[in-house]
Amino acid sequence: MKRFSTRHYFKLIAFLVVLSTLPVIITGGLSYWQSSKAIVDYSNEEKMQNIYQIQTNIEQVLRYIDLSTTYFVRSPQTVDVLKTDMDAVSFSEFHNLRKDLNHLQTLETGIEDMILVSFDKNWLINNDGLSRLSGDTYATLNSLYLNLPGHSHWLLEDADKLEIPNATKKSCPSYINLVKKLPILTNKKDGLISVLIPTCELKKIMAESTDNEAFIVLDEHNQVVADSNMEYVSEDGYVPQKLFQSIDQQQEYGQFEFNIQDIDYKISFRKSKLNNWTYLSVVKISDLHKKSSSIGWITVLIVSFLLIISLCFAFISGNMLYQPIKKLRNAVAGSGGDTPSSTNEFEVIETHIEKLLNQNQQLEQRIQSQVNQLKQLFTIRLLQGKVSSSELPLKMKSFNYTTDWYSFIVLSVKVDAFYDNRFNENDRDLILFAINNLIEDLIPETERLTPVVINDTQTTLVLMNEESISTYTQQINEKAEYIQERIRDIFNLSVSIGISSRFTRLEDAEIAFKESKEALKYRLKMGETTTIFYDNLNRKNSNFAPYPTTITKNIFDAIKLGNISNAKDDIKKFFTYLTRHDIHHPQLEIMLSRFLYELFEVKEEIGVRVENFNTTENINDYQRFRSLQEMEEWIIHSIVEPLISGINEKDESKNKRISDRMISLIHKNFDEDLSLDSIAAELHYNPTYLSTLFQKETGYSFSEYLLQYRLKKAKEWLTTTDKSVKEIAELLQYNNSQNFIRSFRKIEGITPGKYRSNYKSKKA
Repeated sequence: MKRFSTRHYFKLIAFLVVLSTLPVIITGGLSYWQSSKAIVDYSNEEKMQNIYQIQTNIEQVLRYIDLSTTYFVRSPQTVDVLKTDMDAVSFSEFHNLRKDLNHLQTLETGIEDMILVSFDKNWLINNDGLSRLSGDTYATLNSLYLNLPGHSHWLLEDADKLEIPNATKKSCPSYINLVKKLPILTNKKDGLISVLIPTCELKKIMAESTDNEAFIVLDEHNQVVADSNMEYVSEDGYVPQKLFQSIDQQQEYGQFEFNIQDIDYKISFRKSKLNNWTYLSVVKISDLHKKSSSIGWITVLIVSFLLIISLCFAFISGNMLYQPIKKLRNAVAGSGGDTPSSTNEFEVIETHIEKLLNQNQQLEQRIQSQVNQLKQLFTIRLLQGKVSSSELPLKMKSFNYTTDWYSFIVLSVKVDAFYDNRFNENDRDLILFAINNLIEDLIPETERLTPVVINDTQTTLVLMNEESISTYTQQINEKAEYIQERIRDIFNLSVSIGISSRFTRLEDAEIAFKESKEALKYRLKMGETTTIFYDNLNRKNSNFAPYPTTITKNIFDAIKLGNISNAKDDIKKFFTYLTRHDIHHPQLEIMLSRFLYELFEVKEEIGVRVENFNTTENINDYQRFRSLQEMEEWIIHSIVEPLISGINEKDESKNKRISDRMISLIHKNFDEDLSLDSIAAELHYNPTYLSTLFQKETGYSFSEYLLQYRLKKAKEWLTTTDKSVKEIAELLQYNNSQNFIRSFRKIEGITPGKYRSNYKSKKA
């Protein structure tokens, strides 16, 4: 016996050792593999994000310079100046042109010099002033720049080799040269503009690079435009050309490994669509694996510690588990008596258990004390469809349920609201069990199965003897009202009740339970303390109500414009629409989910953070509300008001800039066929949005401001020039002079001719 027991003991110990250590080893290995992989992937993604950020910062500056230069050379003033001989008579044009060039350089763009050249009139203007082109200079500029294909080019040039005469070359050994052939809109090019940006400015943009990463910017010919932290790669910052040639020119972005001076690096790159530049990130692979290495050591330490604990646990628990077996065998076999070696302790224990099983009468008495719990378990399984048809008669009989009934319904109760401070949401489960006990007392045992609580709903299967539909409906209504009244009196709670259709087969209890829960969903529209019959629900698609697209569009427009009053009014219209139409619940859920999803998209579009509405998971929060009114208040106070508040704070300065740009366009193009639509197209905004914004910022509508400015110019021409009234009307885009005279007299009170006469008489 002793030899056998020892063998079983070691089997138990071996089993526990394997059971406790194997999961630890597997879990530790998988954890290290996953965490290491996740860290490397995250680091790679981080490097791509770093490149993207630097690319975005650089290209933002380059795009702004390109757009500013294009706008400058396309202006009527610049076009006219290119056709002008620069001499003493043209000093005013030269002064204005120098002023515009200096203004572009004062912007935070890093521009060091701008050179405007007219080959037709043989002059050049830059920071050093006006100079004439020599024959050699003309030939050099013509061969280097005018013969380039296309209209605009980004060039990388050394400061010492820059062929543009009089160009300022002070701050950096190399420059980025933006060359545009002029005029832009014609094929005949007789001028150019050159914008010189020191490459050192790009290094300033890249100055925030980390110590364990280097950045390189290449032009389309793989020449280094700018770099940062190159001492990270090598002491002399040397990078072999083979690295640049290894970049896949067909890919927009990617990563690969490359060896520099016997050190493996991870190279991340992005190709620019703006000027075909390539942005590189260079990082040592050993740096990428440092974090995962530390995690590996931590994992080894933790796994080792857990293994030691597991081994200790295996030996201690093995002893503890074996001791009851040993004591039980000795107790069963007698007071220390030996048994034949062929008999083991489990056979002795098995024999004793068989004797215990024969005492089933005692076990049945114990089970009787748990009958109520068994009844509840049976009811729950029945409602969940887990009781087979063959089990039903036996279970109904064993639990002494009545068989004298004609049909049944399932009645589900859900708590709506707490009316005092005795209870809160944390007490909901306790309240449901209290309601469950109350319903056991309110409905006689002969008229129901055992009430149960399933999730957040109290459910009762009610047995009915009444065949008449009208009498049945009256009885159920009375029961529901009585239950609601008693719950209100005892607990001071509001509850809603969902009632299924009538069924005659208990096998359909699962369907009845689902119908009662479906009926409860309609309390969102019907409000609190309501009794909802599944049979009375509108579940037909024939009454399908269309989604109120116009109303929701007005809501989102009001939000984007920061108009809280209109937003609230349109939200009320939206919920009034939902209440007024006979919408079945599945469609109502779809409408609410779609509205909240579109509202979330608007929030993301305008970039304002709203607490408790920052993920798409919050869209389903409407399911916790008990009425549409409550949901309406939540949307207004918790989402729309904070959203509009954030929009107003964010857009205050933005709106001012937009209105200033509109005013600038009016001042420059007042003598053209100017309209709100044309300005909207120029600024890439919606005309309605610009109209509202302009009115808000200036106090004038667009047409009023344009009229006032044109009349201001008209008064200026009337007093300073000899232009006729007809000529002025044509310049100000009036169809005929009579329309101009009527507009002028409406504003000024006199005709243009009278205004000119009065001015001349006062001056005399």
